Amino acid sequence: MIRRIIGLGSTAALAVTAPIVLTGAAAPANAGTTTTTASCSKLASATNISAAAYADRLVRAWGSGATATANCYASTAVTRTLYGQALPGGIHWRRVSTEGAAGTIYVTYHDDARGGNLTIGVQNVGLRAANGWHAAYTAKFSGEPQAWNAVQWSDNLVRAWGRGDTRWTAYYATPTAAAQLHKVAAKGGSHWTRIATEGAAGTTYVTYRNDVSKHTLVIGVSNVGLSQGDAHAAYTVQYH
Repeated sequence: MIRRIIGLGSTAALAVTAPIVLTGAAAPANAGTTTTTASCSKLASATNISAAAYADRLVRAWGSGATATANCYASTAVTRTLYGQALPGGIHWRRVSTEGAAGTIYVTYHDDARGGNLTIGVQNVGLRAANGWHAAYTAKFSGEPQAWNAVQWSDNLVRAWGRGDTRWTAYYATPTAAAQLHKVAAKGGSHWTRIATEGAAGTTYVTYRNDVSKHTLVIGVSNVGLSQGDAHAAYTVQYH
């Protein structure tokens, strides 16, 4: 997916808000891995769980890049659809509806970060294979998700750091950049105002000023990183 970087206005105060998270994760695996029934048997049983819980497990696994786990819950057609959209799928997916039709439960998720919906079709319990695996057999995206641009990404990072949210700070920033922010303060506070944006050599540099201390903070976001996936795109931090 090609994601264009779009400039925003030069000044914007940052409200501190908490995102909604579809929680859960599993160990990453390489895309395209063939998952055996024996490998799937190491996971929690999927025989009698509800279709919504089943779809949740699939979306969590895809979201975290755990392809071996995702392959257990999804058919080959579904994994192709999911991996064709993004890998990893990200952690912003929130279940918004569940409805049933003709032995299939359709579970829909909304991407709170980028917009767009994903609907997973899961066979009802009685129609699944004896081992319970690969029961998610349809997947459809609507309103194709759009990535945050570099400035929005940087704003999200400063908000997360501002409220002391280490998980989301680590999501938006590289480990090095996150550590640099935490050296400044464990909780950056809500007084940061964006005052400038400029691009150079594939990076967008976003500058903030603290309205109380008057210090400045410059976040460097990789435009290439944004084009390749939704994690750790902020890689430099300068504090003055």
